[in-house]
Amino acid sequence: MLLAGAGTGKTRVIIHRIANLIRHDVAPEAILAVTFTNKAAKEMRERVAGLLSPAVAEKLTVSTFHAFCVRVLRRHIHLLGYNRNFTIATEGYQKGLIREIATQLNLVREGCSPNLWLALISRAKAALEGPDDLRQKTLPYADELATVYQHYQKRLQQMDLVDFDDLLGLTVRLWTEQPQILTQYQERYRYLMIDEYQDTNAVQLRLMLLLAGKRANICVVGDDDQSIYGWRGADLGNILEFELHFPAAQVIRLEQNYRSSNRILHVANVLISKNKSRRTKNLWSAGGQGEKILAVCCLDEHDEANFVAEYILGKSGGNQWQRFAVLVRAGHQTRVLEESFRKRRVPYVLVGANSFYQRKEILDLISFLQLIQNPRDNLALLRIVNVPPRGAGEITVDKLRELGQISGAPLSELLSHDALRQTIPAESARNLADFQKQLDAARRDFATPGELFNKTDKFLKAIRYIEGLAQMYKPREDALQRRDNVNEFLTSMAEYDERNPSGTLGEYLETFALQDAGDRREKDRNTGDNAVTLMTIHAAKGLEYPVVFLVGMEQGLFPNQLALDEGNEEEERRLCYVAITRARQELVLSYAERRRVTNRVVAKRPSQFLDELPAEDLVFTTPKLAIEPASDTDIRKYLAQMRAQFKPSGQ
Repeated sequence: MLLAGAGTGKTRVIIHRIANLIRHDVAPEAILAVTFTNKAAKEMRERVAGLLSPAVAEKLTVSTFHAFCVRVLRRHIHLLGYNRNFTIATEGYQKGLIREIATQLNLVREGCSPNLWLALISRAKAALEGPDDLRQKTLPYADELATVYQHYQKRLQQMDLVDFDDLLGLTVRLWTEQPQILTQYQERYRYLMIDEYQDTNAVQLRLMLLLAGKRANICVVGDDDQSIYGWRGADLGNILEFELHFPAAQVIRLEQNYRSSNRILHVANVLISKNKSRRTKNLWSAGGQGEKILAVCCLDEHDEANFVAEYILGKSGGNQWQRFAVLVRAGHQTRVLEESFRKRRVPYVLVGANSFYQRKEILDLISFLQLIQNPRDNLALLRIVNVPPRGAGEITVDKLRELGQISGAPLSELLSHDALRQTIPAESARNLADFQKQLDAARRDFATPGELFNKTDKFLKAIRYIEGLAQMYKPREDALQRRDNVNEFLTSMAEYDERNPSGTLGEYLETFALQDAGDRREKDRNTGDNAVTLMTIHAAKGLEYPVVFLVGMEQGLFPNQLALDEGNEEEERRLCYVAITRARQELVLSYAERRRVTNRVVAKRPSQFLDELPAEDLVFTTPKLAIEPASDTDIRKYLAQMRAQFKPSGQ
């Protein structure tokens, strides 16, 4: 196990380890390297190609957990009673299905949104827990949740769908129930490497234990101090208890940081040392001591936002905006910052907001393609049955649902059924019959590989989708923007065709589905713009900037009060550690004396994390003094005042 602290060059170590194995006559086909994003997998393969050769790199299996499991399931999922031609349900589909099930079973409960239930079901799957396991938990509405979970799984299988979590869970089930299949993979992959090991959950650990088998030839890389995804199932115990699973393991620490100044690293080291559940590490750098860290006390959130904007204006020189990143604990904090940036004409990019892939018109396009690929996908049909408008309103859709429940047939096969036609307006019936013909024609086109762009463009013209945008969206400017988004999506299909001239629709949809949130963030944040980056700390993991602002350093905001109430103080501290170690040269912390919460102005006190940082590395100051530095005497005087005024009570 490589314990690789922030900025210690772990990717370089992994690459050279792979190259060293191959140079010592290990067949590249015997190596499996697992990453958490497709971007990381692509970078790893390219760097191996640079060290050895592209031909050798192509023989490696470098993949995310989910992409690897898809390949396994495509070959063997029929042994579990599933269709090999399954499609992967998108998050929107999952929420829609849960909402539908809860409504049909009269299980809608106050405070239990489809988002919440989906998150709880996902957490259960990550922990290898089924519906019966949930019934035993002390969760609100545990029985209702377990019932929804049970029906949700049944409906997915009926529609030849699996969700993202199923890809891992079904692979574990396959290897457990079919040991001869597991043996095949154990014989092929004799050298296992897993990156970002601190982010693995119970099902991923189980996968690796099964695949490693008795040979146990495994190398993991991670940093327990950067484990910040406990809320989505990551198990810190996987990295802390590695030797329990692999008793012969050797642990190697990487502690030289190639990113930050020693001052920043010292602050990070002191902070994270307060955690008890961790492995001892001490980051250091050969890059010099660096500047002291500013801790800026602001009057309120507006004063804070104005300070950040003014500070950047003064430091940027008017053309170096990309050097700055502003990190927040929670997304709602960005509103005031954005207002201040716009007012001062500070260019910025908000990472993770309004993702291209979450726009309605893009999700509609994916639904069309999902339905062409999988006629049993009722959720896709219901999403776009009236897109563009074809007279299929609520009453018509209800009639279609009723017919589907009676017949048991996929809804897309019932669009021209006599029983439906006789109960809906004649124009609606004609339009739905035409839509069924258009879907059938598209399925015939897509039956042969390649030219996905041309086939999709042909289908959209057949259903008059572009013309329909003007009907669906007002004003005209909105429709035109969405048309541009559709064209951008089609451009991505043309690029896919160039890379995969014999690609199938199923392969394209699989590639899209396997783009996890991290990969999609890359599209959002790699804009190429010369702009300040504004994002949450979670979105910033893995990135670095010359100047980093960490705003909202107030008790209850950061650390988050709910996290504290749930006993997750150490994960909050790890999150702060991640934020601090994004900075290369300069780190600015800020906090407000008061902050508006809904319709109330609430007095705030500085975060406990500020008090945990080494005083000798900080300069406590005000926005005015930070922007227009005063004398050393003034700063020392103000430092004493601030620390006396805001020292947490009882200390």
